[in-house]
Amino acid sequence: MRAIIIMFATYSRIPMPRVEWEEKSRRRAICAFGLVGVVIGVLLLGLLRVGGALGIPSAALSCLVIAVPVLVTGGIHLDGFIDTSDARASYADKEEKLRILKDPHVGAFGIIRLLLYLLLVFAGIEILITRQMSGRLWLAAVLIPVLSRICSGLLAQLLPKARKSGMLTDMIGEKCQKDNVIILTAELILTGVLLGVLLLPGAPAAAVLLAAAQACLAWHYRRMALREFGGVTGDLAGWYLCMSELAGIWAYVIAGWIV
Repeated sequence: MRAIIIMFATYSRIPMPRVEWEEKSRRRAICAFGLVGVVIGVLLLGLLRVGGALGIPSAALSCLVIAVPVLVTGGIHLDGFIDTSDARASYADKEEKLRILKDPHVGAFGIIRLLLYLLLVFAGIEILITRQMSGRLWLAAVLIPVLSRICSGLLAQLLPKARKSGMLTDMIGEKCQKDNVIILTAELILTGVLLGVLLLPGAPAAAVLLAAAQACLAWHYRRMALREFGGVTGDLAGWYLCMSELAGIWAYVIAGWIV
C-alpha cells in the first residue's frame, strides 16, 4: 500500500496520505504504475458514456478525453515528451542531449512536436467516437493508458539508465530489480489476456495491430535510447508512454478501416 501511495503521489495529482518514502517501498512503487492508468481508464469510460448520453459534440468530447489524463497526471509525461523532442531535434552528442533534457526551457521543436502529437491524438479519438464502437471495444480502448504504463515501467527496469541520478533512477534504482520485472511482466500478460478476450471475438485485427504497434515501438525506443542517450531517463520514459498511447489509438483506427 505504501508503494501504491508513493506511485500516485509521484505520477498523479490525486491527493494521497503522507507516508514514509523508505527505499523498499519506493523501489517497488513502479509496479503500481498501471493503477494510475486504471484510474484514467475508468474516468475516460465514464466520460464517454456520460458524453454520449448528453449528446456532447464529438469534437468537444475528444478534447475532454485528451484533457483527462493531463488533469490526472499534471502533464508530467507530456513534459518528458517535450524535453525528449527538443533533445532529439538537436542532433547533438549524448552529453549535450542529456543536458538539454535537464534544461527547464522549452525549445521550438518541443512545442512543434507536442502540437503535432496532440493533433494526431485528437484525430484518432474523434474517429473512434464517431465510429459508434461497441461497449467491449470501448472497454478495450480505455485499457491503453494501463498498457502504456506497464510497458513503460517494464522497459525502465530492463534498460540501462543514462544517469546515475535523476527522478527515474531515484525511483527504481540504477540496477534492474528482478522482482519488479516479474511483477510487471505478470501485469503485462494479464492486460494482454484481457485485451485479447475483449478484442479477439469481434475485432481480431485491432488485437494484432495493437500488439504489433507496441512491439515495434518498444524496439525503436530501446534502439533510440541506447544509441542517442546511452540509456533511459524519466523524460525518455514519458516520451515512450505518450507514443505508446498514440500507437494504441491509431491501431484501433486502422483496424476499423481494415474491417
